[in-house]
Amino acid sequence: MKHHNLDPYPDPKDKTPIYINEPWIADKTRIEYPIGVDPDTEEADNVRIYAPIDLNRKALLRRLDRIIAAYGEANEGNEMEYDSDVSMLVSQIEIYDQIWYVRNTPFKNRHSDEAVSLVKEFVARLEAIPDGCAEYFPFERIDELKEEYLSNVSSDSQG
Repeated sequence: MKHHNLDPYPDPKDKTPIYINEPWIADKTRIEYPIGVDPDTEEADNVRIYAPIDLNRKALLRRLDRIIAAYGEANEGNEMEYDSDVSMLVSQIEIYDQIWYVRNTPFKNRHSDEAVSLVKEFVARLEAIPDGCAEYFPFERIDELKEEYLSNVSSDSQG
């Protein structure tokens, strides 16, 4: 799991937004950024606009459903794009998990109970994607999510 550089405590009582300096998480054009380049210093006339993105269970699953509807069965022709779009959602889940973990979880597990529950549903939907002879997606993504979020979960938090 990647730990994103964010402030989980702006003020949870008034729903103050959390700013993350990773614009590619909410935008497919993230692939336009060369690896290792800081988007703030990319151009002299760069203007950063913070676009809101809601991270909650319903929104993340809805985004996954849209991706699945757009691509349909996973096959050799679409698995790279499919995985790229799903990876963006996995980054959003990581942020969702970090915030829940820091704000609410009594440090008994590696991940928040909310993220574990979300990942269970996320994996179930990935497993339901029709297989059109794809080589690695969604299989490797499912294995990674299960290894990171669903293994070593204490039995009292599995629901």
